[in-house]
Amino acid sequence: MKRRIVIADDDPTIINLVSLRLGLARYDVLSASNGTDALNLIRKTEPVAVILDVRMPGGGGMAALDALRADPVTSNLPVMMLTGERNPGAVMSAMDAGASDYMVKPFHPDRLLERVTRMVKSSAMNWSRPAAANDGPVWEL
Repeated sequence: MKRRIVIADDDPTIINLVSLRLGLARYDVLSASNGTDALNLIRKTEPVAVILDVRMPGGGGMAALDALRADPVTSNLPVMMLTGERNPGAVMSAMDAGASDYMVKPFHPDRLLERVTRMVKSSAMNWSRPAAANDGPVWEL
């Protein structure tokens, strides 16, 4: 099983911290700085999970989450929202939109690893594409 994770965040420090901690746990971490680039990277690399910041220039995490959930190929892909948004309404919006988990910054790297590992283990994600999905993604930002 591939252990590839895609993270999208506009803060290089967050990307470095997540990459370091998950990398030590033998995950292959690929990064993007916005939701649009993350969607392209997800389609090309077929990760086991995705971590998205809610607010990013050039396409935020909520728009990317909506696009992932709308595509039959990625509708079951585990997605964690990792954000500074502490508002209970933001948490509910993300969970209602189909987020698998929601973690607020600042965070403890070991706790992030625990939650990512749990999310991946409980996933029913299968990258086998139905015939109609071979034509490309159904989403665009």
